[in-house]
Amino acid sequence: MKTKKVTYNKDGTVRKSGSGRRKGSNSFVKVSFSTLKEYIGEKTPIMVSRVWLENLGLNTDNSKNFSLDLTEESTSDKILFSIKDN
Repeated sequence: MKTKKVTYNKDGTVRKSGSGRRKGSNSFVKVSFSTLKEYIGEKTPIMVSRVWLENLGLNTDNSKNFSLDLTEESTSDKILFSIKDN
């Protein structure tokens, strides 16, 4: 019989079985911007991934506070993700 690998907490105690994120679970959900703006204001700070911002073409190296000026008319030629049917 195959035994599970024992993992430890930071304090050295054995981690309980079943703790942590389950395989296949996801911390992110898809929400349209129109739905989101019904619940938050224009000045509400929103935490986003640094990698996501860099994929949009924004340089995040020099400053922690920055602004990104976008208009509704702007378009993007980049494909941010692709969906594959298994």
